[in-house]
Amino acid sequence: MRLTRQVRTAGVLAALVAVAVAAGSAGAAALVAGEQRDNAQQQLDRRSSLVAAAVTAEAGRYVDTLRMVAADLSGPDAPTAARFTQAVQPLDDMRLAGAASIGFVVPSAAGDVTATQARWRARGVPQLTLHPAEGNHGHMFSVVSRRFDARPATTGVDFSPAPAPAQALARSRRTGQVSVSDAYQLLADRQLPAAQRQLSFALTAPVYGPATEAGPREFRGWVVMAMRGQDFMGATLTRLSQNLIDVTLHAPGTDGTRPAVAALIANTPEHRDLRRTADVAVADRNWSLTVNSVAKLLPGGSTRLPLLVAVVGTLIGLLSAGLVWVLATGRARAEARVRTAVARLSAARDGLAQQRTYLTQVLDNLDTAVITCDTTGAIVHANQTIVDWSRAHGATGTGAAPDDLDRALARALFGHSIMGEEMTIEPPGRPRRNLLVDARPLRDYTGRIIGAVCSASDITVLREREADLQAFAGVVAHDLKGPLGAVAGFAEILDDHLDAGTTEPTQLRPALNRIRSGMDRMRRLIDDLLAYATARDAQLHREPVDLQALVAEVVTERTAPLRAGRVPQAQLPTIETGPLPVVNADPAMIRQLLDNLIGNALKYTRPGQPAHIAISSRPAGGGTAGIEIADRGIGIPAADQPHVFTSFHRSASHRGYAGTGLGLSICQRIIDRHEGTITVSDNPGGGTRMRFTLPTVTGAGLPNSSHPAYAALPQGRVRTPAVAGR
Repeated sequence: MRLTRQVRTAGVLAALVAVAVAAGSAGAAALVAGEQRDNAQQQLDRRSSLVAAAVTAEAGRYVDTLRMVAADLSGPDAPTAARFTQAVQPLDDMRLAGAASIGFVVPSAAGDVTATQARWRARGVPQLTLHPAEGNHGHMFSVVSRRFDARPATTGVDFSPAPAPAQALARSRRTGQVSVSDAYQLLADRQLPAAQRQLSFALTAPVYGPATEAGPREFRGWVVMAMRGQDFMGATLTRLSQNLIDVTLHAPGTDGTRPAVAALIANTPEHRDLRRTADVAVADRNWSLTVNSVAKLLPGGSTRLPLLVAVVGTLIGLLSAGLVWVLATGRARAEARVRTAVARLSAARDGLAQQRTYLTQVLDNLDTAVITCDTTGAIVHANQTIVDWSRAHGATGTGAAPDDLDRALARALFGHSIMGEEMTIEPPGRPRRNLLVDARPLRDYTGRIIGAVCSASDITVLREREADLQAFAGVVAHDLKGPLGAVAGFAEILDDHLDAGTTEPTQLRPALNRIRSGMDRMRRLIDDLLAYATARDAQLHREPVDLQALVAEVVTERTAPLRAGRVPQAQLPTIETGPLPVVNADPAMIRQLLDNLIGNALKYTRPGQPAHIAISSRPAGGGTAGIEIADRGIGIPAADQPHVFTSFHRSASHRGYAGTGLGLSICQRIIDRHEGTITVSDNPGGGTRMRFTLPTVTGAGLPNSSHPAYAALPQGRVRTPAVAGR
């Protein structure tokens, strides 16, 4: 009877739980759907702001360009065709998308047309013929022009009959500022098929002579730039729209109309259910942008998450109901399991006590000094080596160097790990000792710091031996370079004799080339051996290193020989770089690392094919950044990839390319010294990807664009030649 009552009660509770969870899931699904709609609205708001900012910035660039040209023509000397050509020359490199032409327009009364024509023929336009419009008392003639498209430049045109540009010219002269015309069709575009015609604008800027005491400044004319609306919109917003939004540009006219000048339409038949408008100030006019989109096409605008929430919630309700059923009917089983768990915990406690005793004995028998503390800094355990050091050096407290080890423990308590940091101590009246210190925080299963451990090894003897080895390496390098210098000298003397014709060149030239080749190879080998030893043994000097600037310097130095020569444009390498972080590293070692990797990417290319390199970064977690250098070179076979970081290893596919086999092993050592990782993999589509991680500087990570070397490698695509060695 009691069991039946428990079953009935459990069934009711399970049903209530299932219904409650299902109702909650339905509500949650509705909330998620609403949140997705809000996300789509926010996405469109952000994209609309970006579109308006892009149009404002690009149009502002046109206005600034026009002001610059007008300022160049406002000097004390009268404007001429040569001065105009010189003033607009920089515009060829500014990539003014949509700009059709730029010209200089001068005013002329009806009776001064012949004099104006003669004046400008004398100023460098000998073929100029002015065509005044009939019935106008004042004319506005184009006397010199520069086209940005393939069409021929036209001069002598009278702008006074065209209302849109004439009004802009008059308004610009009246206000003394840059003015924008109403939308109209350029004369050159009216001959095109209807489908290819665009509405355009005229940007006008007045040109005055210098101020004088005799009276007001002389008005000389206008600088006029024609800009096609659709070309301007396409170049400015195609990449920004990502085929997700429609953008329409309206330019209100002086007659009150709002014609649609240009439109960028997303390639989707879906109904546009979101709409935004934004005003854009251009010179003395305000344009209007209309942005339409489909909510479900925007990121986060529509997913299956509401359905998933409902389904998962229902499943959770069913599982919860089953759990209630099991709990209500299985109390006895639960109690038995609790008793079993208590017995297991007691056994585990005894095992932990034995393990603690065992580990304590192990620590006390280590030659390495080990000390631990709790979160307050109180010493929990110091092994026998610490005690022996304290007695041997007459010290008290934690050991032979209490201050250094205490500082290491304090850093570990704040979450900083110390890996192989070398410390030097000088006990009073005793020789100096070198200690290799490691310290790490101790954490519980939740990741909370519960203490710290510090270990120290006496490496005094090791450092003495390393000093001897470094001295030996320097002597060997010096002794090897001496004979190489002598060989180089004899080779130069031999070359001089060959040029003088004292012997047959064809007999001695191959030997001379072999001498030079051997000499260069031995020099590279010696330099790589020294770099290899330095990467392993040199002391780290960490400081903030701006990778953006450092990459720019390395590429500049690598490409200097080819920039000095005459290399065909098609053979120049392509280097793409994104924003790179500021890292906490040794600048000299990181420079060696980047020099080796970028040099390899530039060198290992197929004959006749220019190098293509992409350098990018991403967060790697744990206060580190991941850097990737990808190329389109000859690649590394999969069988060789596990061995490329081994000293003197060279892939069979790299025969015919100069190298010593030490470059990537040097990179491996540098990354190991900075506690990072470096890997190699195939680049989809051909080539190699080298990835490595470095610790970043807290609060930094953005490229330093003010660095003088940054100008050598701007973000985007750069073509520069280079040579290197893997």
